[in-house]
Amino acid sequence: MIIARIIPTKSPMYKSISKWAEKLDGFLQWKPYHWFAIWVLMLSGTGAQQGMLNRYSYWNMSQAGIGLITLLIVTIIIAFLLRKNQLSFDNIDLKPAHLFSHFVLAVVLFMTGWGWLNGDYLTAMKSFLPYVLAYGSVLLMYRINLDEIPEKGYQPGKIYILFCLLLALASSVLGVIFDDPVISTASMVYAPFLLVILVFPEHKRHIQRIRIYPIFIYAMFVSVRVPWLLIPLGILFFSLRTYNYFRYNIVYPTFSVDHD
Repeated sequence: MIIARIIPTKSPMYKSISKWAEKLDGFLQWKPYHWFAIWVLMLSGTGAQQGMLNRYSYWNMSQAGIGLITLLIVTIIIAFLLRKNQLSFDNIDLKPAHLFSHFVLAVVLFMTGWGWLNGDYLTAMKSFLPYVLAYGSVLLMYRINLDEIPEKGYQPGKIYILFCLLLALASSVLGVIFDDPVISTASMVYAPFLLVILVFPEHKRHIQRIRIYPIFIYAMFVSVRVPWLLIPLGILFFSLRTYNYFRYNIVYPTFSVDHD
């Protein structure tokens, strides 16, 4: 981190800012780490609609103003649910009611990004299918609790991982059929991470990667059509890293895993 070079941990300024950072602890109750997934889900709908109207839509900033305002409103509502523990992305429960709540969340966010006032709901739900398959594939990997598995020797159920892989591949195939290069390519890039777990299941770092990189992969591909998504993503990412550096002297969120 550049900030670590400018303000090293032993400097008086670091100690001063560290004390101030303690006041931000309450902000974590709003689960800001989960906002990345919320934003990608919602803006997937916006990108899908733009792709339907113009298959070659690329780097479109025309909806940035209203889009960012809508994103802020949706984030406040979802953050309130997260704070009340009425919704969780951690250690996913496979109970039907829990999975159904996430399906409803995905529908609402995607349709909000698509635009509720657009009357072509049949087309919207068809476009939603590959995205919900991709979401399910990523979400189910959060059922694995990283705190409870060893560094080596972990053997995840191969049928479970294979199911997630099939969801990702189905998402990519449907993306090709529906002529959506964003989701088809993103899911195909994500799928090899699941394949690695099937072939080399004994290392914890493979599970760590499958919980880190998918959100980044889908966010970057969605940003090809909705580039203003990079604005809140960048602000949140670097704000959380700065907070964790001054609060706990760690670099988080990060794309690195142990032993890399």
